[in-house]
Amino acid sequence: MKRAPSGVAVLGEIAAELDDLDQDIRQCILTPKRSVPLNPEKGCDLDQFRDRPLNVRHMFVAAEVRETLERDVPRIKVSAVNVEAEFTSVKIRVTWSPKEQVLEEFITTEVVYVF
Repeated sequence: MKRAPSGVAVLGEIAAELDDLDQDIRQCILTPKRSVPLNPEKGCDLDQFRDRPLNVRHMFVAAEVRETLERDVPRIKVSAVNVEAEFTSVKIRVTWSPKEQVLEEFITTEVVYVF
């Protein structure tokens, strides 16, 4: 999703450069596994962790997100995946950088996944 200078998402616009990678990360996390007919392995299978206890849910979600991003978004290098588990949702923060970048600058993408 492309963002205006104020930081607000602009719907219907084509995302470019880092916004394109940010959009890929969001789309990858929010796409349920087996929902893309020609690529059934694409996406995250986060619903399987719905009934896990809150104190361990974040570990499973972080591992699934990291594994999925490494497989499905090869243009980025994931530095960290932080998960805040709540009762009905998880807030996922992915710290990443593009693989083809000269400087080591990390960007954070935040996604809220509702169970």
